[in-house]
Amino acid sequence: RGSGRAGRTVGCAFRPGTPAELIAAMARVSQVRVRRSTAAFGVVALAVWACSTQLLAWLAPRPLSTSSPATKSPRAHSRLSLNARGGAEDWRAYAQGLPVDPGYAGPKYEGRASVNDAFVDGLLAMYKQQGKLPMKYVYMMTADVLDILKQEKTLQRVAVPPGSKITVVGDLHGQYFDFVHMIEQVSGKPSAANPILFNGDFVDRGVWSVEVLMCLFAFKLQNPTAVHFNRGNHESEMTNYQYGFANEVEVKYEKKLMELFSETFRHLPLATVLENQVFVSHAGLPGPEERLWEEWMQKAPDEAAGVLKRDKQVTLAEIEATNRVVEPNPMEYPLVIDMLWSDPKGANGYGPSTRVPMVYTFGPDVAAKFLQANGLKYMLRSHETKSAGHQETIPNVHTVFSAPNYIDRAGNMAAVAVLTNNGGNLDPQFVQFTAQPHPPIESGSYMPGKALAPAK
Repeated sequence: RGSGRAGRTVGCAFRPGTPAELIAAMARVSQVRVRRSTAAFGVVALAVWACSTQLLAWLAPRPLSTSSPATKSPRAHSRLSLNARGGAEDWRAYAQGLPVDPGYAGPKYEGRASVNDAFVDGLLAMYKQQGKLPMKYVYMMTADVLDILKQEKTLQRVAVPPGSKITVVGDLHGQYFDFVHMIEQVSGKPSAANPILFNGDFVDRGVWSVEVLMCLFAFKLQNPTAVHFNRGNHESEMTNYQYGFANEVEVKYEKKLMELFSETFRHLPLATVLENQVFVSHAGLPGPEERLWEEWMQKAPDEAAGVLKRDKQVTLAEIEATNRVVEPNPMEYPLVIDMLWSDPKGANGYGPSTRVPMVYTFGPDVAAKFLQANGLKYMLRSHETKSAGHQETIPNVHTVFSAPNYIDRAGNMAAVAVLTNNGGNLDPQFVQFTAQPHPPIESGSYMPGKALAPAK
């Protein structure tokens, strides 16, 4: 699978929190109901859980306020430069003091109005030649995108009038040369007449994640109402520090720029509803009401389906009201985890995910009940590599994945979904494309311990 299973790690390498944070977090974990398990098993399970890189990051969550970064935890304060703390205006003030090389001949960012077709074409062309956007412009553009995202909702509603279309793009994972081929030859550049929803996992693993992200930000600045984003599980600190994006930012620019990127990721919507018909999230649907997790569930998933239940369906209004400006944590923000991490499965009911603990799979009956309760026709999601680039994974749940030959060795095709309103119905068509040649830099090279990672 993409974005998770293929990248699971063994061992205890992680970005540690303070001992007090870990103790407090483990105390929260211990409050989860555990059936058919002894207290001793609970202690052992916690010890095993703490050795998971991904889950230790969950055990030391840093919930964030929707106000200013000044409300962050003390640990966040220690990592944030004084002259770049606060809201987007402070980031801009910091950016104003950054130089631009006199020899720079690429597109110049002078506010949102400066992003036109020439700017976008110049950025795409510059990145093909492995040029570099000045750090000043990266800060300024990201701060402006953050301002736009702050005005959006956790669940966005997008109209697709009769006779018009919208394209949904799946995982990109920093594969710039595949991405630019897709934009130029498959989907077309976004515009008012060609809206595009980018469904998360823009970064990580691929070594041109910064380039992909800045192109997406340029698209958003040029056409804010025609370019839509959903957050993926790789738009979070936990994954960014493990799968390369944070290191790439440090190598290409500076470490503290990651703070602005992370704050921007936290403001990305979690889901989008198209023409009141199609539900789009990066990964999945709301999980069971009682968040049980036991060792036996992995060995007996059919029996687990009889224990993991949801009687009351989550409404679109409830999703819209969810606070998204957080780092994912299954204990404190289960709905955020479900939107970013869960997967469909063939059998009915809920089950335990094989990705990481406290993530659930959902069956055809779960999807059918959610869609019916909310008056929806089908769901589009991403999050998993598919050999053809797309798949109707379970009835009325389609997966679209847009990173061909994922991590340079999966051998998969990629696809985008084009939804056209024909007589009031959004009909999906999937357009496939293949991997493109790229400079000889191995995918994952910015991951900790790899060739391009900064020395620690």
